[in-house]
Amino acid sequence: MLRIHRLYIKTALVYLLLGVMAGGWMLLARAGVAPEAPERLYTVHIHLLGAGFLLLMVCGVAQWMFPRKSGESREQAARDPLGWTAYLLITAGLAVRVIGELLSAVVGSGLLAVSVVMQVGGVLAFVVAIWPRVYMPGAKLQ
Repeated sequence: MLRIHRLYIKTALVYLLLGVMAGGWMLLARAGVAPEAPERLYTVHIHLLGAGFLLLMVCGVAQWMFPRKSGESREQAARDPLGWTAYLLITAGLAVRVIGELLSAVVGSGLLAVSVVMQVGGVLAFVVAIWPRVYMPGAKLQ
């Protein structure tokens, strides 16, 4: 497993831990054991688990496991600028989203708009990067 694959997967695991911690805080607050959770923590919780853990895990495993172009080494595929662009935009976009949600009363919705552009751009980069790798080995590429 090369650096980009490890980064996708390790970042996904960090977001999993943060998402579970956010969920735990909400449950403890409901039980009266912890201080009241911020109003937008539920949205943060869902994004950390959905976009953070699930999406990054799927992207990392897909880039690691999907067939490469004919004659392309795993190392060459791992240097694909679109794969790195996808990782950076999705990861940073989610971080901006979390901060924007938690500080929305202070900073307004500007950070949320920035995060949407970053995350959509990251997903678009991932789709463009992985699209040619979705084929049956031995079949003609279309």
